[in-house]
Amino acid sequence: MADDSNTEYLLDASLSDADAMAYVPDPVEVPYPDLEYVSTPETADTYDKYFYFHREDVSFEEALADIRDCDSLARGLNSGMGYQDVYSPYGGLAGAAGGVIGNAIAAAIFGSAEKRRIRRVNLRRCMNFKGYERYGLEKDLWQRFNFEEGFSGEAEHIRQGAIIQQAKVASGPKPATEELGR
Repeated sequence: MADDSNTEYLLDASLSDADAMAYVPDPVEVPYPDLEYVSTPETADTYDKYFYFHREDVSFEEALADIRDCDSLARGLNSGMGYQDVYSPYGGLAGAAGGVIGNAIAAAIFGSAEKRRIRRVNLRRCMNFKGYERYGLEKDLWQRFNFEEGFSGEAEHIRQGAIIQQAKVASGPKPATEELGR
């Protein structure tokens, strides 16, 4: 299935969003992504962004349900970047216009990154609550079965394809690397 996404496993783009969110493939058909890399201090510094989950003795179907549940809780969260009242010594319309422009610029610069950070934190908390351990991964490998979204979300067939592969990893063999904790 050709697409401009980096993810390795894609669902049919013609599926409705509801069908993509409910699709449960045969786990044998889902490729297991490459997780082999050599950890360096530079990659270890990025483990707060690039990680995956695993839980002993969980089925693929349960892992898929857990990740979808946590993703639904974490997606679409407000970044907290909204309109801030700006003091203007000039008052009036010129001061208000400057405040609007300044807020738009701040939201464009910081809002998307903050929204991604909040999503990661909430996803980690939810999966930890469900008993999953977290493991670090090198960025290029992580991008093959994950997605990041800021102000715009991924198409549902891309999102669900990545989540399906994440479930394959979460229910697969125990990683040989160190658990990161929360």
